[in-house]
Amino acid sequence: MDLSKIGVVIPAYNAEKTVGSLIRELLAYGFKKNNVIVVNDGSRDRTAEVAGRSGVEVINNTKNMGKGFALRRGFERAEAKKLDRIITLDADGQHKVCEISGFLKTGRAFDLVIGTRVIDQERMPFLRNVVNRTTSLVISLLGQEYVPDVQSGYRLIDLKILRKVHLKTSNFQTESELVCKAARSGYRIGFTSITAVYDGERSYIKPMVDTIRFINMAVRFLWR
Repeated sequence: MDLSKIGVVIPAYNAEKTVGSLIRELLAYGFKKNNVIVVNDGSRDRTAEVAGRSGVEVINNTKNMGKGFALRRGFERAEAKKLDRIITLDADGQHKVCEISGFLKTGRAFDLVIGTRVIDQERMPFLRNVVNRTTSLVISLLGQEYVPDVQSGYRLIDLKILRKVHLKTSNFQTESELVCKAARSGYRIGFTSITAVYDGERSYIKPMVDTIRFINMAVRFLWR
């Protein structure tokens, strides 16, 4: 695939320690600076400053709006740039840039490619593991297609999906919403194995609040 037509969207919250090295790896991989979009979601540290030094585009939310909202802002900007596809990955350093080749290869036959954390499933923090297994099961049932790792933030997305699918949520359930709506709209979903690096980084998932948000989204799908 031609990297000049592929962008990168990075939702970032308090990621000053990791976002700079991530951007350097992406640029070394071959992505254009203009096509790398960091959405600083109201960070209280120097995330925006560190990202800005790299010369990539930085979008700043004045306050923390949620990962889904940050992704949606990044998607809108990518569409304005008339890109064909985008890679999304987290800013905390858990995703390996070198594994993008697997997404590009799988993406030749699929519209949405999701990185599946099969290798390090046992090392995944307990809270993430429980949330991921539960949401993956529910979304697989709603979307009528098996999705082993619906919460994975490492993805390759064809922008034609975003032109058809209207996202309404703003937090961690947005990634699940995208998968479910893409599946129901008939887009082809593929998977590639990835290695997630967990180094004691803080999870910003709020168990009670985000579970309620997810259930609310799932109920809307059932009754629409």
